[in-house]
Amino acid sequence: MPYEFIISKKVVSIGCLISTTCLLYFLFVNSLQQLNGSTYSPVRVEHYKRNYDEFIIADPRGSSKVKLNVSHAFITSIYYYPISKSLGSNAVAFNMAIDQRSNQMRNHTFNVIGTNSSTSLFSTATSQAEGVGNCRYTTLMGRINTVENLEKLEIESNGVTVEVPFKMARYSAPKPVIICISPQFVAEQWQIFMMHVNAANRFGGHLHVYLTSIIESYFELMKVYEREGYLTLDYWLRMKLTSTEFPYFDPNSNIEWRNQAGAETDCLLQYKEAAEYIAFFDMDDILFPKNYPTYLEEFNAVLAANPGTNYMFYGRREHEFVKAPTLSEFSFVDLVASLRSSIVVKRGKVVVRPEAYNSTWIHYSKHVTFMTRANVTSPTLVHVQLPVEKNGKRKNKSRDMWKISFGKLKETIREDDIKAIEEDIYRIRNLSSTITLASNLPSSDFYLPIVFKCYYDAFYGPAFDHKPGGFGCPNADFCQLPQRDDYKFFFRINCFSITKTFYNQFNLLRCLKHFCHPIRRSLPDLNLIPIVLSDMPLISSGIPKTSPCLHSISTFSFFFLLLKNLPIMMAEDEKIALLMDNWILDVPREGYEPTRYYTTLVIYVFIFFLVILLYFSMLPDKKLK
Repeated sequence: MPYEFIISKKVVSIGCLISTTCLLYFLFVNSLQQLNGSTYSPVRVEHYKRNYDEFIIADPRGSSKVKLNVSHAFITSIYYYPISKSLGSNAVAFNMAIDQRSNQMRNHTFNVIGTNSSTSLFSTATSQAEGVGNCRYTTLMGRINTVENLEKLEIESNGVTVEVPFKMARYSAPKPVIICISPQFVAEQWQIFMMHVNAANRFGGHLHVYLTSIIESYFELMKVYEREGYLTLDYWLRMKLTSTEFPYFDPNSNIEWRNQAGAETDCLLQYKEAAEYIAFFDMDDILFPKNYPTYLEEFNAVLAANPGTNYMFYGRREHEFVKAPTLSEFSFVDLVASLRSSIVVKRGKVVVRPEAYNSTWIHYSKHVTFMTRANVTSPTLVHVQLPVEKNGKRKNKSRDMWKISFGKLKETIREDDIKAIEEDIYRIRNLSSTITLASNLPSSDFYLPIVFKCYYDAFYGPAFDHKPGGFGCPNADFCQLPQRDDYKFFFRINCFSITKTFYNQFNLLRCLKHFCHPIRRSLPDLNLIPIVLSDMPLISSGIPKTSPCLHSISTFSFFFLLLKNLPIMMAEDEKIALLMDNWILDVPREGYEPTRYYTTLVIYVFIFFLVILLYFSMLPDKKLK
């Protein structure tokens, strides 16, 4: 006897109501889960906020010597190398920031499982730390050799494994010389950027620039140069936990200069097999080759003149120049004419053969012998930390704190190079995209004197200018930075920075490790991790199989998965989805307050089911056999 199904308006209404309620409930709860596929367990929103606030230990000056039961580690990136000149075949490199005071991190090891389509291999990773003892957290690079054609990577402890995301290292580079630029923080000095990016391009260098926070118009200017092939933008984000069961110190304020060594190590690991030379500079460190027309020829000549060496150390000489207030007034000819040198040569930076280094500190690697270093006394890096404003009034009083005398330019900058760079700047300046943004570029200093004073009080004064008080962990995270109403910041969390949320945590040899899921968009020529639907958490992920709502939810999962990822897929002109706003990514935020993303999604869901309900309400009740 056939079953009979009665379709009525009341049944349809109740069904739609139940399905909508279940879907929205699990969609919201899913946003509160860690993205590791763990079993669903409802947690109150307030509990997550309480976790973050309750367990973080305030130590803004980084002076605490307290030892915790576990050392928290934040894995910022992992790279896989099918072939590597210095790491070997099927190598994996881990880049992390780790608490070195709670437990000894010298020769730290951890267990890793690599898996391909046919086998798994258990390995013990070794590591080396780069950083200073003044800071609780240090940069740590771990390495293993695993299976070929790696498909899955897990870290293991006491029988518990957690899968971690990895990226393929680059095997091609835009140019043979890559210049890794340390993370830009409340960046507004676009004139220094113009000086550096055009000079580097002239001499055959390609900038890889890390951004933490930057004036929006300045960022748009950088994107113009990126489209022209002069640089690659990358993002060095603040570290934040979703939740934890153990106390921890804030990594952002307890690591040297916002984990600058970690960013430099990340850049090294990216280009290790792609570039012939890698330089680790700040934006205000500009190198003008003295004896040859290109960086490549100059570096080759230096190493050839110093047999047995594989990296170079350049000192940094303090300089000042008069900077133009507007892009239309910016002239490289005028800039060079105003350059003045000091006798002060500070601790320098290195240019390395990639196979010589597996990790690096800010100034050099602490795991490479000085015997293989070629010390270059001339030329020096032109360090232009504090330029002078064009009106001559020097509204920026930073130089009054740290008095340095300047005289005649000591560096060699050839006339034909000056002319070629000036012509290139003229071409860029007259692009339609540049003309559009030019009027929005800042014409005077705002954040530079604030940040410099903060740096001076925290480090420069006691370390170099004989000021009393000593210094702890060199860091500017405690600086009080006022917000600006006249300029928009590209990264909008707190108006000047953006957060990288670390999802997973697990106990590992007295270390608690956290990692961030890769969220960069696809750039095939740059080997970045693509954003694909499989990278995003499914709506139904984490829902128990016995859930009565699972069937009705799965019916609409694909539809809402597209809704979730539509803003990300629309972000084709950006390098990572976070550019659009933190709420796009379905990542937990402090407090987990409802965002406009979920408001929009709820409206979509409501309209979707309202249409269905209206459709069936217009049909007469009928019986189907």
